Amino acid sequence: MPYNALFSHHKYISAKRIVLFCNQSSYDFSQNNYLFDILIEEGKLHRILMPEHGLFSEYQDQENIGNITYKNIPCISMYNKADSTTGPDTSMFEDADLLLIDVQDVGVRYFTYTTHMFLLLQFLSKKIPAMPVIVIDRPNPTGKKVEGTIIEGRYTSFLGQSGMIHRHGMSAGELCDWYIRQYTLDILLHKVNYLTRHKHFIPPSPNLPSMQSLEVYPGQCFWEATTFSEGRGTTRPFELFGHPDISFKTSEQISQLFNKKYSGLAFLRPTFFMPVYHKHKDKTCCGWQIMIENPDKYHTLTGTLDIMRWVKSMATEIDLWRPGKYEFDSEATAAQLLIGDDDLIGYVNGEIDETQILDKLISAQKNWEQKKGYYR
Repeated sequence: MPYNALFSHHKYISAKRIVLFCNQSSYDFSQNNYLFDILIEEGKLHRILMPEHGLFSEYQDQENIGNITYKNIPCISMYNKADSTTGPDTSMFEDADLLLIDVQDVGVRYFTYTTHMFLLLQFLSKKIPAMPVIVIDRPNPTGKKVEGTIIEGRYTSFLGQSGMIHRHGMSAGELCDWYIRQYTLDILLHKVNYLTRHKHFIPPSPNLPSMQSLEVYPGQCFWEATTFSEGRGTTRPFELFGHPDISFKTSEQISQLFNKKYSGLAFLRPTFFMPVYHKHKDKTCCGWQIMIENPDKYHTLTGTLDIMRWVKSMATEIDLWRPGKYEFDSEATAAQLLIGDDDLIGYVNGEIDETQILDKLISAQKNWEQKKGYYR
């Protein structure tokens, strides 16, 4: 269904001064056009707010993004390395009538677009509660599946808001509803259904180029918290992962363990690869390609945690965890910010047994499913 048909019945879309939070995923295939171009042609677009990676996802992760101009429309960056400059400010909404949100989420708490979305809602609730907000409710490309545990309060950051589970299984509109109720926000929110899936795929960020990378991402993102390459700098980010110092024998042994445990669900292929940028740039890494056979039943978090646990016990010559600060001004480690649960980290380190972890996951996921049903 084209954008103009979606908006034709909506009283707020007649606003002449719209602030649009979006990137290149804000595209209507039926009109072969971006929403921002449609609004420019109609004379309604006042300002664009850009998430991490930029308007066309041209920037890599954790890169500062400057403000730009697109067809005489100011485009304001919502992402900078310093935590204090990542949130919105009053100037973004000067002389505006409406906030319109249309950005593709991928269903996990550490995908920063959802945090941008939350910060926008929180800011308007405090500063401009009368401004209406419309969210284009696109489908979650990773489906309604739920995985993980609730982030521990002391690890709340730009990579995970308080009360959020790893893989939430919500659409953008459902997530906005959750933020409003979780944080008691005073927001006039309207959801416009855009729940049609299209055969073509627009990457929501530069390192999620395909549905295959999206399928593995909820668990495989944990490799960012390690000294291992998560496949950035290759044509298969998050599918390929490894380290220059791991042996092919160890890679084969871990593949055998994984393929036996997850038979029919997913499998590992031992391999070599060389990233052209990011971690271990221009170095030959030994590792794996992970391929999911049954995305509905394969648990991406437990799969990745198991591989990490085997690496920790079998490749003792390698320091698994990434040292130092990870993002912004937090003193927490990358593992604490991304995984956000000391028990899951303890499982990787061999300090907690599998039964305890599975019980915790099952309980957290069941509780989240019950909450999630409220927002559908």
